[in-house]
Amino acid sequence: NNAHPEHLIHNCLSGHLLRSKSEVIIANALYTNKIPFRYECALCLENIIFFPDFTICHPKTMSIFYWEHFGMMDSQSYADNAYNKLKIYSSQGIIPCINLISTFETKANPINSEKVNQIIHEYFL
Repeated sequence: NNAHPEHLIHNCLSGHLLRSKSEVIIANALYTNKIPFRYECALCLENIIFFPDFTICHPKTMSIFYWEHFGMMDSQSYADNAYNKLKIYSSQGIIPCINLISTFETKANPINSEKVNQIIHEYFL
């Protein structure tokens, strides 16, 4: 994703530059668990290009999963966009809890590495 490269300021263990500290938590957990992923890889749905935060290849089944982290859910406009994005994913067969992992946070409820590791173990290990 070439949009707003100035926001790619957070380093992770795999060498990627990411947009948020929360994405670093996810990327580092994927990397340390040897789960292959791409960051913001283009995906065309309904003639719209999306850039899911993570496109993941399941290490055993080779199935593709997407992981979207929604980090500002205390903003109404951000939340509205997040829900619209989830509706489009679902309409295209990318279904939460099946092949779409969605995580959410607010300022008062940030994501943490323990939760991310739980998710990775549930889906991939």
